Amino acid sequence: MINQGIKTISVGNIIMGGAGKTPHTLLIANELIKKSEKVAVLSLGYKGKLGYDINVISDGKGNFFHHPPMAADEPYMMAKNNPELIVITGKKREQSLALARDKYGATAAILDDGYQYKKLARDVNILLLDHRRPISTGFPFPFGYLREFPSSISRSDIIVFTRAKNDNIPENVKGFINKQSIYFSNTVFNRVILKNEEIELKYLKGAAVAAYSAVANNDAFYNTLHNAGLDLKFFAGFSDHKLLLEKSINGILAQGRKKGAVMFITTEKDFVKLPAEYQSIFGYLKMDIELSNKDAFINEIESLASK
Repeated sequence: MINQGIKTISVGNIIMGGAGKTPHTLLIANELIKKSEKVAVLSLGYKGKLGYDINVISDGKGNFFHHPPMAADEPYMMAKNNPELIVITGKKREQSLALARDKYGATAAILDDGYQYKKLARDVNILLLDHRRPISTGFPFPFGYLREFPSSISRSDIIVFTRAKNDNIPENVKGFINKQSIYFSNTVFNRVILKNEEIELKYLKGAAVAAYSAVANNDAFYNTLHNAGLDLKFFAGFSDHKLLLEKSINGILAQGRKKGAVMFITTEKDFVKLPAEYQSIFGYLKMDIELSNKDAFINEIESLASK
């Protein structure tokens, strides 16, 4: 364990766009909390109106100090998922870590999207690679879609291939893997949360639904609903992280009702940004991570962080 007085774990990727960092960060946090760790998530707070100064979103005792749109949607969503989780946003993660450790007594800190943040030492470096296109063209932006060259894979201790169709390592990335442990995961959507009640998605087959999302891949959200057999009467997609004004929300409701929708669904990330009066109208699709050998994965993180 690095001499920072706190177990430090980084979760990140090397490709531009989503690789599932937030749900994997939340999975690790929840599992460590089950093992009696006091966990803090350190996030940049991208697209939050608070900016990039250090701000405490939640203190791990059920207290929330900032809400969207001031708080960014993803860290706030993580905080809402588990009231025992300390969530701090800000650009200088070393300051966030010190605050989590010294003021809130955190015993473990997780850097959400921390792979490129080299100013802060970490005990465990977890790299997420999209199983379908782990290194894209192999070139960083603007010549490709990587944040850095594939050789940076060597900095990782653990690699998780996300959106995995099987347990095979893609050929174009094998040459960059040496000592790392390998795991495979999938994002699954099996349930809708509506008015704090859980409904299995399979029971909504044929339901007349209107939906919207403001995420990196709106098509994926639409296809999930469509493939589940929902009768999509109306769908609207917006740019990632967009905060909808009440006029837009009311427009979605009006269009949906006009076309016969009796249920309204959005993503969890969008749901937490809705004003309270609309959270009783919209349900959200709950995202879960299925991870191969989850117990071994968590045990390895604990082992590496304790050395």
